[in-house]
Amino acid sequence: MKNADELTRYRCYEIFSQSSGVEIRDAVKSHEENGRVVERAGRIQLRFFKLTPKTKPDEVTQIRFICEPDEAFALALMIGQVAGSSVPCKEKLNPHKFAVGELGGETVTTLAVEKWERGGKSGYALTIGRGKDFISVAVPLTKFLFAAEFLRSFATEQCWVERVSRRGSPA
Repeated sequence: MKNADELTRYRCYEIFSQSSGVEIRDAVKSHEENGRVVERAGRIQLRFFKLTPKTKPDEVTQIRFICEPDEAFALALMIGQVAGSSVPCKEKLNPHKFAVGELGGETVTTLAVEKWERGGKSGYALTIGRGKDFISVAVPLTKFLFAAEFLRSFATEQCWVERVSRRGSPA
């Protein structure tokens, strides 16, 4: 039995802005057959969240985006490209689409990185959108570039798979 005060270490990078934040950490995707896990694979999770209290009962306060390792690498390259731009720009990963309910509805989640300029000010942001809900995290350049490096590192670290060994099949 684990001690309730036992600390658990995991690789994680968090960025906070005034009213929102993003956490980047490892994740695992499991595949089941007949109620049994037969495969697990490494993934990278970006969890965007609001720091402000809910104003409506159905308000979304966090959105997760699970990247495959190559998507995390592509996101790292996009951040570098946007950071190096001399003009405002925006780059997006391919959207993630999921079927919702029995009526065949679809949920689309988009993840974007941008260099913005408004009212004489400029900066960088990581933004996630799902349906009508958006969470944007303003990021200073050094944290923006560090997030890219962290994603690049995670991309190779999380490139693994575990499969159930079957008798007679090659290892």
